[in-house]
Amino acid sequence: MTVLLLAGIVFTLILLTKQRDIASVGIVRNITHKLKIRSLSTNYWQTGIMLFAANTALFALAFVILFFLPYGAIAGLMMCIPLSLFTWVIFSEVWRGSRKDKVKMAFVGNSFFLFFLGWIFWYYATLEPAYLGDDLFMAWIGVIIASIFTIGAMSVSMFVMLRK
Repeated sequence: MTVLLLAGIVFTLILLTKQRDIASVGIVRNITHKLKIRSLSTNYWQTGIMLFAANTALFALAFVILFFLPYGAIAGLMMCIPLSLFTWVIFSEVWRGSRKDKVKMAFVGNSFFLFFLGWIFWYYATLEPAYLGDDLFMAWIGVIIASIFTIGAMSVSMFVMLRK
């Protein structure tokens, strides 16, 4: 399991260092060219809400892969990493407004991760033992791991969105 985690981290770092190359791929340029025509490229509320919806859809996709495709979970989740980076690069490339509004757009769109983090802590705070003497230590470990992954995804998303 540790090897898979380290492989995922290395894979993500490789993709992050190559994000300029990803942004210059033909399909990204075609999508961003079509989206720049719309008001989506200058209104940070609309773009932020679309990014929020995209992050929600990416999370739902990862949830479905993890819980409903047991044999393809590892490969499927490894494919979610480039799909997420691809989506975040598209939103970053579409933006034509000021840097200040781009920061606002990124905060609005990535507030999904803050809501999810809040839900994780609320779930743990309201969790009751299944039986008398039940130890909630493993639930606490799950909260810590989920928090690390959520904060990591939000950090990577902000890094990709706010790059120059």
